[in-house]
Amino acid sequence: MAKNKKKSKHISDILTFVIAAILVAVIVFGVVVMIRQNSPSESEQPKEARNTNTASDIIQTEEDLKDEDKVAESSNDAKDRAEAQARNEEEDRRSVEQTPSGLKVAKPMITFVDNSRDPNFVDVGGDVSNINEEGGKCTIVFSKGSDVVSVTTNTLPNAGYISCETGSIDKSKLTAGKWSVKIQYKSNYAEGESEAQSYTVE
Repeated sequence: MAKNKKKSKHISDILTFVIAAILVAVIVFGVVVMIRQNSPSESEQPKEARNTNTASDIIQTEEDLKDEDKVAESSNDAKDRAEAQARNEEEDRRSVEQTPSGLKVAKPMITFVDNSRDPNFVDVGGDVSNINEEGGKCTIVFSKGSDVVSVTTNTLPNAGYISCETGSIDKSKLTAGKWSVKIQYKSNYAEGESEAQSYTVE
């Protein structure tokens, strides 16, 4: 009888243990299921969260493309400007009058011929209206028949044109009568002469 009680108690302990184990397993399983249900799966995550890296990559790629486009555009602009400048220079070369020696035609003009400064000298001044450079020379030429008297002066750059320094001719070198006066301009870039003016020596 005591043996049956002992055996019955042993079985009761085993059943209690098994039931307790099953309850623990059910509770653990339930907790796991609840946790899984409360945390959204990757497929249920908002698109913005799932695509953060992808969107960032896309933005970065677009920025890179913009930078590349800017560089390419800048390069194209510089190339276009260079080509336009070359075309303009070529058009200038074609449209500008040239002398037989290939220089640009300079257009000097006499601005005054007088002896008011000193009666013993004839002073001549002039401008070259279509040239603006340094290094050219102006030559004032008096001629009458086969007689020629000249003097060469430097130039003075101004805004958009150049002036010839005043040239003085000793009046004793000019015989009485009507002389023709011209200004000739010459540089490495251009050459030309003015229309003639007359000057009478008494």
